[in-house]
Amino acid sequence: MEAQPERYHFDTVEVQPAAFAVLRDGRPVDLEPKAVRVLLYLIERRDRAVSKEELMEAVWAGTAVSDNALTRIVAQLRRELGDDARQSRYIQTLPTTGYRFIADLKMAPAQEPPPSLPPAPRSRRIILPVAAMAILVLAVSGWLVLRRGGVNPPDTLRSMQLTTSPGLDIGASFSPDGKSFVFSSNRSGGFEIYAWQVSGAGHGATLTNDGKQNIDPAWSPDGKWIAYHSVAQHGIWVIPTTGGSPRQLAQFGSSPAWSPDGRQIAFRAAEPLSFAWFDTGGTGASSIWTVAMDGSQLRQVTKPYTPRGQHGSPSWRPDGKALGFIALSPESEIWSLEVDSGKLELLTKVGRDIPRQPGTWFTRLWDLKFSPTGKGFYFSAMRGPGEYAIYFQQGPGARPVERYSTRSDVPSGLAVSPDGKQLLFTRFTNISQLWTVTPPSVPKPLFQESVLRTYLPGFSPDGKQLTFMVETAGRNRDLWIMNTGGSGAGPVSKDPGPKEAGVSWNLQGTGLLYNYVDGSRIEFRRYDPMRKTSQVLYDWPSSAGLFHPVLMPDEKEVLSACSTPMNICLSPAMGGPPRQITFEREGAAYPNISRDGQWITFELRRGETSQIALINRAGGHLQLVTDDPGLNWPFSFSSDNRRIAYASYRDGVWNIWWIDRFTRERRQLTHYTTYGSFVRSPAWRPATEEIVYEHSQVKGNVYLLDIP
Repeated sequence: MEAQPERYHFDTVEVQPAAFAVLRDGRPVDLEPKAVRVLLYLIERRDRAVSKEELMEAVWAGTAVSDNALTRIVAQLRRELGDDARQSRYIQTLPTTGYRFIADLKMAPAQEPPPSLPPAPRSRRIILPVAAMAILVLAVSGWLVLRRGGVNPPDTLRSMQLTTSPGLDIGASFSPDGKSFVFSSNRSGGFEIYAWQVSGAGHGATLTNDGKQNIDPAWSPDGKWIAYHSVAQHGIWVIPTTGGSPRQLAQFGSSPAWSPDGRQIAFRAAEPLSFAWFDTGGTGASSIWTVAMDGSQLRQVTKPYTPRGQHGSPSWRPDGKALGFIALSPESEIWSLEVDSGKLELLTKVGRDIPRQPGTWFTRLWDLKFSPTGKGFYFSAMRGPGEYAIYFQQGPGARPVERYSTRSDVPSGLAVSPDGKQLLFTRFTNISQLWTVTPPSVPKPLFQESVLRTYLPGFSPDGKQLTFMVETAGRNRDLWIMNTGGSGAGPVSKDPGPKEAGVSWNLQGTGLLYNYVDGSRIEFRRYDPMRKTSQVLYDWPSSAGLFHPVLMPDEKEVLSACSTPMNICLSPAMGGPPRQITFEREGAAYPNISRDGQWITFELRRGETSQIALINRAGGHLQLVTDDPGLNWPFSFSSDNRRIAYASYRDGVWNIWWIDRFTRERRQLTHYTTYGSFVRSPAWRPATEEIVYEHSQVKGNVYLLDIP
C-alpha cells in the first residue's frame, strides 16, 4: 500500500491524518470525529466512487444507523469546508450510488517550511500590514458582534490535547508549581485520581485505586494533599500526594476548592448524577459550605436559593476573602460572596452581560475560576443551541470575551495555572442513543446518530411508531418520529424554534401532542403522522409559571408542575388558573400520564431520595409506590396501567426497572455498573414487554490552552 502522506492540501484546506485534524485558512475546523473519518476515507479512495454502504460500514463499524447519519456528516463537511452540493468542488454526490472526492489534491510532508519572500521596503513592511490588519479586525469584529448578539469577539486560542483516554478524563487541577496536574479518569474501569506532567514527559502516578469512583480532584496550595469527591462513599476526602490512606472531611458534597492559605476547603452540598453537563447540578437545593483541613469547623456559607438557583462549584478569590460561584437557574448568574460578612455581589448575569440566545430557554453557565490576579475570571457557557465556549471576564459588569469555542463538545472542568498563563479543561462529548430491551434478552441499540442528545422516547398507542427528542449542534431541540424497527427517522416539523419535551398521544391514537416554543409563547400542537401536518390547538404565554407542561390525551387539560414548592397541577387547556392536586412540602414534579389519561405518576421528594408516587386525575387515591434508597424517576405505564417503568440511581449507577403498583413486585431490566453514564425515560411499547430508553455516556480528554 502507498505510504500515507502526513498532510493533504486542497484549496485553503489542510488535512493532517496523524493529528486527526482539519484546518481551513490555517485555523482548526471544528468537526465531529466521524466527519474527519469520512473525509479521510474519501480522500484515500479518490480514484473511485465510494458507495454509501461502504462508507457507513467503514466509519460506523457495523453499527446499524440510518442514511440520515451519513447525509448529515457530509452536509457538515460541506458547510465547514465551504463546499456546495449543487456545484461541488470537493465532495461530489453520485445519485443512488454514493460520494467521490474530486478536489485537486496536493500532498506534503509535515513541517514543510513556508516559501521565503524577498524583504519588502521598510515603510511598506510596517504601514501596509498594519492598515490591512486594522481593516480586517474591524470587519470581523463587526460581523461577530452582529452574529453573537453583542458578546466581544474571541481571541482565538489553540488547544493541545494532553490525555488520550478512550473513556473520560476530567476535573484537572494544577500543582502549585504549574508543572503537573491531577485529574480523574475511568481508564481502569472506575474513576480514580491520576497525576501527570503538563509537559507530557511522564505520566506520573495513580493516586487512588480503591474503586470508589473518585472525582473532582483539587491540588492543595502547599502541594502535599489532593482533595476529591467519592461517589460511592459520598462527601469530601483528602489523600497525601506521596501516597497513603484517604481521610474524609465532610460526609456530603462535591467540587472541593482549597483556600489560598490551604486551611479550608469550600465545596457545594449537592453531588452530580452523571458527567453530562445537564446532570452536574444534582437534584434539589445546593448551597456552598466550608470545612477546615482537619475536618472541623464545618460551616454553611450560602443559604439554599439565596441567590436563586442551585449554587455551583465554588472558586476562591486569590486574597482568600471571598468565594465565587454560579447560581444555576434559567437565568444563570455569577456571584461573589465575602466569607466573613456574607455580603453578596452579582458579577455576571445572563441577559445583562451575556445575551440570551434567540429561541432558547436559557444560556447556562458553569465552571467558574478566578484568575491568579483576582481581577478577572473564567467560566464556560452554552453559546447557542448545542454550541459551547470558554469566556474570560475582566470584572463585575464587564463584557465577557470568548476565548475558546466548540461546536458540539462541551468544555468542562476548568483549571487556571498559578501564573495565569495556561488553562486546563476537558473537552467532552455526550454520546446519546436509544436502546431497547425485552426481557430476558440483553439490551441493544435501536437508534444511533451523531447528535448531542436523543431522549424522551414515546410509543404511539398501536406501538408502530416511536417519537423522541433530538438535540443537535447549531439547532434547537427537535421532535422526531420513526417506525418502531428504526426506519424512517426524521423530524415532525422544520420549524426553527425549539420543541419542548411535553409529548403525548391523543386518545384516538391519531395525533401526537407536543409543545412548540416561539419567543414568549408556548403553542400546544397536534401532529398528524398520516398527513404529516401540524395544527395549533392552544396558544399560551410562556410566563404561565408551569414546569414541564403536557397536554392530556383528551386535549382538555394541561398537566404540569407549579407553585412553590413544586406540586402537580392541572390547568384548563383553553386557559385559566391551575388546579393543584398534590400538596407536598418537599416537592413533587415531572408528571407522566397513563395511556387512558386517568392516572398520573410523578417524582416525590423524600429527604435525599426521590420516590415514585401515583395519583388519579381527580386528585384522589395518592399512593407512595416506592420507598427505596437513591433516586427513582418514573416515566411510563404498561398497557394495563398496572406496572410503571422507571430509571433508578443507586450507589452512583443508573439502571432501568419496573414496579407493579399493586403487589410492589420489582424487576431490574438493565445491569450497568459504571458511574458517569446514565439511562433515562423508559418507554413501554403497548401490548409487549419491550422498553425503549435513553442511554448516554460521556467521553473526553484533558486539553491545554496557552493564554496570551
